Amino acid sequence: MRSVRVSAVPVLALAGALLAAALTSCASATPTAIDVAQSPGAPGPGFQTRAAELASGWLGSPSQQTWESGYVPLEDTTRLPSGAFHSGADKAAYEAGQFHVNAPLPYGPGKQTVRFDHGTTATLPALGAGQALRAGSLGHCPTSSCPTWLTVTGVRAATERVRTSQGEATVPAWAFVIQGYQGEFVFAAVKPQTLPEPVDPARLNGYQGARLVSVSADGRTLTLGAVTGCGKQAPSGLVYETKDVVVVGATDKPAPMSPGTVCPADAVMARVQVHLGDVLDGRTVINVGTGQPEAAVG
Repeated sequence: MRSVRVSAVPVLALAGALLAAALTSCASATPTAIDVAQSPGAPGPGFQTRAAELASGWLGSPSQQTWESGYVPLEDTTRLPSGAFHSGADKAAYEAGQFHVNAPLPYGPGKQTVRFDHGTTATLPALGAGQALRAGSLGHCPTSSCPTWLTVTGVRAATERVRTSQGEATVPAWAFVIQGYQGEFVFAAVKPQTLPEPVDPARLNGYQGARLVSVSADGRTLTLGAVTGCGKQAPSGLVYETKDVVVVGATDKPAPMSPGTVCPADAVMARVQVHLGDVLDGRTVINVGTGQPEAAVG
């Protein structure tokens, strides 16, 4: 069976990305599912229908090709030195891309090569030092004013380690010295690839997307993150399996509330589990809400 590598990104509390792990053995070819009944007259497919469409549409898709063969970072590729930033003004200047450059900025080659730990490579359009320095900037001040500028006093070619959809990789980078800071600011020198947007952002009825948090040691249990909060029933995990894909989600149903109850705006990320009919074995995990692949932590 074709192996799909799944890798990792950090968990961001309550609202961030939660990601990857690769395990062993062979997956069952028989689809299994837990369905959620649609409310009367509500548009959009039920979980099983939506999951089946996503599973069948994944194989051979541009998303699959990019995820399995491309350079898709699963974490921020900028590395800040310890102690950054000294002030809110410095942080605002950084986010706005306000740099005084007192050192030559090399452009570098037109293409750079990412080297994945499992042995393959990807050669992609490169970012020159000046491009990399400002690649993540907002292009404007994030506050009412940005009186401070950061001064670049040196730059060198470097590499960094990045978690990607193909696992760990060594990525070309530029390392900058900024006046007043110990350590270097490191920026990737390669343009990342992105997954195509989902073709059908279907309205979900009675269920929601779920993020992959972790995979059990035996590869048969997935821990997921799903949104809950005031006015919602505690979610339960949902899963649909094929020999190549596992689609995950969670229930999303209202809970009875007393008249006049006021709910806080904050949502809560709850953890739920689903149990697979067979070990994960490198099958791609897809979020039923986004139609995009997921990777787990650890």
